[in-house]
Amino acid sequence: MKIKISLNESSADFAKEVEERSGIKVRECYQCGKCTAGCPVAYEMDYMPNQIIRFVQIGARNGRP
Repeated sequence: MKIKISLNESSADFAKEVEERSGIKVRECYQCGKCTAGCPVAYEMDYMPNQIIRFVQIGARNGRP
């Protein structure tokens, strides 16, 4: 099942803001899962590292788009 996600300008603004503050290009992530697989504390997290990156990509501040 495919789900279409419509992104607006504020989504891109949020990703750009995170990139400027962190120096990491979150918009280039293609969700391979390496960050989650290699994270030693991922099992303690409510959201996995790759999920957090996806939230940023879609502009989901506080876990919501």
